[in-house]
Amino acid sequence: MTAQTPTGVADYFWREAYERRRLESLLLDLFRRWGYSDVVTPTFEYAETLSERGSRELQSELCRFLDRDGSMLALRADMTIPVARLVGTRLHDAPLPQRYCYSGSVFRDAEMRAGQQREFWQVGVELMGSAAPEADAEVLALTVEALQVAGIERFRLVVGQMQFFEGLLQALQLPPDARTRLTAAIDRNSQPALEAFLRETRLPRRQQRALAELPYLGGEKIDAILHRAEKLALNKPMQAAVTNLRAICEVLAAQGVLDYVTLDLSEIHNLGYYTGITFEALAPGVGFRIASGGRYDNLVGTFGAAMPAVGVGLGVERLLLARRRGAAPPPPQPLAPDLIVATGNHPDAFAFVTQARRAGLTVALDLEHRCGAALCAYARAIGSHAAVDWCDGRPLFWDLTGDEPTSAGLTAEDALHALTALVEARNAASASPYKEAAR
Repeated sequence: MTAQTPTGVADYFWREAYERRRLESLLLDLFRRWGYSDVVTPTFEYAETLSERGSRELQSELCRFLDRDGSMLALRADMTIPVARLVGTRLHDAPLPQRYCYSGSVFRDAEMRAGQQREFWQVGVELMGSAAPEADAEVLALTVEALQVAGIERFRLVVGQMQFFEGLLQALQLPPDARTRLTAAIDRNSQPALEAFLRETRLPRRQQRALAELPYLGGEKIDAILHRAEKLALNKPMQAAVTNLRAICEVLAAQGVLDYVTLDLSEIHNLGYYTGITFEALAPGVGFRIASGGRYDNLVGTFGAAMPAVGVGLGVERLLLARRRGAAPPPPQPLAPDLIVATGNHPDAFAFVTQARRAGLTVALDLEHRCGAALCAYARAIGSHAAVDWCDGRPLFWDLTGDEPTSAGLTAEDALHALTALVEARNAASASPYKEAAR
C-alpha cells in the first residue's frame, strides 16, 4: 500500500486550505444576500439519475461503484442534476421562483489535463421556476459580482444561446452522421472542419450563408451581433433565441454589468440539459473556463412537474488560479497567529486572551512556559509579530516587527491600545482584492 493520494485528487492544508474555505464562505455569503438558500445534496446518487440526464461526455466521466444490494451508484459529476432531483421530487409545490446555493466536491473520471482534477470543488446557484429573461440576467449579474468578490480583476462572460444552434440544425435537416460532424466542428471551434463540411454538403444558399457566418456571430458589439443574427435567422426558434438574448442584455445594461459580456452564438458547450443561454467565464492567464452555467428548462421535469431553471457553477480551484493570473501557488505555509501569549496560568492573562479573540485577533497560547527571549524566538519562528509574556505575573508586551524585539509593560489601558493596533495591522497586512470587494 502506498501513502500517496490517487491521481487526480489532492491534499490542501495551512494557508492554501484557509484560502479555499475563506473564498467558499465569501461566495456563499454573497449568494445568501441575493436571496439564495443553502442546499446540501448527497455526494453520490443512483448512477442512472446522473447518466440519463447528462451528455455523453458527462456519462463517460462518472465515477461508478456498486452498492451492497447490487445497485449501481455514482459520485456526483455536477451539482445541478442533484438539486434538480431534490426540487422535482420534494420541493415542486413551494412558492416560485426558488433560489438555492451550494458548495461541495464533484467528481469526474476524466483524462488529466491542465486545471482539471478528478475531484474538484464547486460553489454555485440554481434559480428555479422562472423563464423570464430577468432570471437569466440575475444569474449572469450574480456571476459578475461573485468573480469580483473572488478577486478576479479582469474577466469576460461569454454568452451563447443553444436555441439558436438547435434552430439552425432544424432548418438544415441533416442526416444523423452529418449533424454529428457539424456539431463536432462547431464545438471544437474548428474553422477548417466547418469549411470542409460546407464544401462537402449541398445546402440552399441562405442556409449555407447562415452556417458559414455562425463563427463570426461573436464579440463585444452586442447590438451589431444581434442585428446580424436576426437577419440570418432561418426559423422561429432562431428568431426567439435572438429576441431572448436581446431582452437579457437590456436587463444587464440596466444593472450596469453588460460591459462584462461577450456574445458567441457558436458557443454550444452543453452538459446534456441546457435549453437556452449558456455561458462561461474566462480570465487572463487561465486557459480554461473558471465558471459556467446556463438555462435548463427540461431537467427538473424529468423528476416531477416541469419547471424552468437557470444556474451557474464556479470552480474554487480555478478561481484561486485566476486570482494568481495563472501563477503557481506559493509554497505551503501555516497561518501565523497575530499574537502569542504566555499566560503563566494567570486569570488576568486568560481574560486578556479572550478580549483579544473577541476583537478579531488570532491568538495562540504558548504551552511550553517560554519567557523572554525564548518566547520571542518561538513567536518569530511561526510568523507572529507580537507576544505577551505573563510569566512573572506582570504582563510584558513584545513588539517583534523590528530587527530586534522591543518590550514594554502592559497596563489595562495599554492593552486596549495594543489590541487596536494589532487589529489594524492585521487588517492592513491581510487585505486582498476579494476581501475588499466583499466589504
